Amino acid sequence: MIPLACLGGLMAAGCGAGPETSSETGGTLGTGGMQRTGGAQATGGLQGSGGAGASGGLQGSGGAPGTGGTQGLGGLQAAGGARASGGTQGSGGAQSTAPGTGGTQGSGGLQATGGAQTGGSSSTKADAAVDGPDIDAPLAVGGDAQTDAKATVADVRTQAPRPDAGRDSCGAWAMTNGVCCAQYCSNDNKSESCAQCGGPGSAQCQVVNAKACTSGQWPEVHSVTDNEDWHYSRSTHFGTAPNGACAFGLYGICSTAMKLADTAMQARCDTFCAAYPDLCKDPSNVTLRGNFAAPQGNYYTQFWSSLPGDLDNYLSCGECFELVRTQNDGSEYQSGAGGYTPPIVLQVADSCPCSANSKWCCGSGRDHCGEVEGVFKYGCQLPPSPPPPPVDHDPLPNESIHLDLSDIAMSRLQTGNPNGTITDGVIPTKYKRVPCPVVGNMHIWLRPNAGPYYFALTVVNMAGLGAAAKVEAQLPSGDWVLLKRDANYSLSRPQERFGTWALPQGYGPFNLPVTLRVSDGSGRAVVASEVIKAWAPADKSQSETWFIDTGFQF
Repeated sequence: MIPLACLGGLMAAGCGAGPETSSETGGTLGTGGMQRTGGAQATGGLQGSGGAGASGGLQGSGGAPGTGGTQGLGGLQAAGGARASGGTQGSGGAQSTAPGTGGTQGSGGLQATGGAQTGGSSSTKADAAVDGPDIDAPLAVGGDAQTDAKATVADVRTQAPRPDAGRDSCGAWAMTNGVCCAQYCSNDNKSESCAQCGGPGSAQCQVVNAKACTSGQWPEVHSVTDNEDWHYSRSTHFGTAPNGACAFGLYGICSTAMKLADTAMQARCDTFCAAYPDLCKDPSNVTLRGNFAAPQGNYYTQFWSSLPGDLDNYLSCGECFELVRTQNDGSEYQSGAGGYTPPIVLQVADSCPCSANSKWCCGSGRDHCGEVEGVFKYGCQLPPSPPPPPVDHDPLPNESIHLDLSDIAMSRLQTGNPNGTITDGVIPTKYKRVPCPVVGNMHIWLRPNAGPYYFALTVVNMAGLGAAAKVEAQLPSGDWVLLKRDANYSLSRPQERFGTWALPQGYGPFNLPVTLRVSDGSGRAVVASEVIKAWAPADKSQSETWFIDTGFQF
């Protein structure tokens, strides 16, 4: 495991190493969270991040934003495996700007009808989700299996129990219900450990609830529109480096619209942008490239009952949010007035695990972010959160998430400039989920050492929902093999799962060219026919950064 990067202020190489070392350099207000440690996977590691927080309210699932009524339950099984989920539609958290109208959300659920495509030989297919005996069910799926459209509320599964793990696997954190959880002093809501109140096990040492430290079972989101509700939160920042848990590499950092202060990184970006110009372009009316974020760990890693596998089967990598800096009371700055900066759009590229940062990264009703309590109206433990310590529960639709920002995104929100001076470690914000406005086609980042019996890849630049829910590869027989999220992570630390997709053992050989099928959370699938034409680039200098244009988009 490699140590995680520093929080608060600009990222510094070689920052403090231990799970109880806090970074207090975040600026004039707030520290940006504590030093994240606890290890990322050897395959790339977790980008350090500052936290996550309680506020606003996350949009409930099932399509268009709710109007104050009840979300349709059950629904038809979406083609490709995504099911319209149950639960209560979020109303915008503590103060949603979208008025509710009462009423009942349609009960039919979402029927996916096939994904959009840009032409060529790509097509959309439906296939049944297959539950396997292990985490990700890496089973071959026959050709074009049809979807079962008889799903009911009773079919919504819950996440499987965690296997037992040794307490020593958590270091200075606590083992509870099979996951590592943060600890803090109950008499000090700025603490990051129990070192100052008698140590672990002492009367004042509070362990965060396990639901905050495991995969979150949020209501599934099967569609996103331009009209989602706004939710109130606050944001910290963690630096700028291509090592996020989603395994996006230089994607999302490099932009032709700005120059990085780090000249060595900018030189790498110049090469990257020359090779992949679309991956460096912003949409016409908003900034995107350079803006990325790490949400709280139980939003980064989720469990979706509609997807194969029993644990940790959905990562929010690639989802897009519009973010606005607000005044301390939650009101917006007026355009042209002092303090105003344009809104930004960002993508999820990393995780902020609760196990490493109880101040910001554990979610509504669990954070103890005392630095902003009484300062930001919507900054800390908003209603309807119970008083601390809350009873364990799965995330609710009206809970919000905290988005820990890249320094570029934070600088844009504070100064309007990607390289401006960051003065505050934490700022009040409001956000809403948006369809990803990416430029160009979906790309595949194929990792080195690929071959007929093993390959690993990352899917980037997805429009629409933004996140890949399933990736499959087609054997010469025509059968589809479901790729697995990288399994090289500790089950006791699910919020640190790495974002690559890998061919499971026992499958192959795959003959070139290889066809891939990518599905989003709606069940729509895009088939990129014969997209992998070689196992390595002809230019060996690109072997670590070889992105393949699929030619298609959602």
